[in-house]
Amino acid sequence: MSDFIQHVSDTSFWVAHYRAIESARPDALFNDPYAHLLVGDRAESIDKLISQTTKWTQWTLVMRTVVIDQMIRDLIAKGVTTFLNIGAGLDTRPYRMNLGPNIKWIEMDFDYVLDHKKSHLKNIQSTCQLESIALDLSNRELRQSHFTKIATANKQIAVITEGVLLYLTQDQVSELSEDLLRHSSFTQWIGEYISPKSYPYLKNPKRMKTVKNSPFKFFPEDWMGFFESRGWKLAEAQYFIDISEKHKRSTPMPKFFKVLEFIKGPEWALPFKRMSGFLMWEQS
Repeated sequence: MSDFIQHVSDTSFWVAHYRAIESARPDALFNDPYAHLLVGDRAESIDKLISQTTKWTQWTLVMRTVVIDQMIRDLIAKGVTTFLNIGAGLDTRPYRMNLGPNIKWIEMDFDYVLDHKKSHLKNIQSTCQLESIALDLSNRELRQSHFTKIATANKQIAVITEGVLLYLTQDQVSELSEDLLRHSSFTQWIGEYISPKSYPYLKNPKRMKTVKNSPFKFFPEDWMGFFESRGWKLAEAQYFIDISEKHKRSTPMPKFFKVLEFIKGPEWALPFKRMSGFLMWEQS
């Protein structure tokens, strides 16, 4: 069953499945009533992907959903009215979050991904203005054309790349950054953060066999510096273990980590507790 993921788009079902599991918990940190509709009969296959990778993946997906949801709410409170979700997958925020009729939500992804979502949610009304753009993001010329149209029509746009950057090369992320910076309208960029301390794990074929057909590619020497050097200023950093502890959720960290943290102290533990999270960048 490790071959469930044949293409990067297959990971969107994985993500939706874990959102459905979280939503069914009595202490759920968010509610996505539509995730199970999108996953359908693939749920059984995903449940068989039992490994150390999936244990971390499920926890990570829950924490990142919590973080991004809050970032979106905060941006709306500050007056942002347009969001561009690049590589949206089976994201249901335009349906499950009470965004409001004045919010414009633009999602981009492969045509078959968006068609799947549209067909399964055809009877669900979005809570905002929703526009779907079918696009292979590797087509840079077409991507730039859409970016220009979106930037021209909107003054302040928050960009979201949820679970996208890791599947791109450094050159591809640089090009995406360049394409966004061409337009001052793209004021914020929400994207993941992975500490280089995690790279040995993420590059290990045995540990990452579940995603062997869609491997991670983005491993900059200095994740923060990569974006700073390309014209982005860090506005907010949220780390998954901090969020997990805030909500009194257990983390996948080995049990002996707590022992070492007690012995060596919080300063020793901090770099390990900030190995992954989500960042909000602003054009500098």
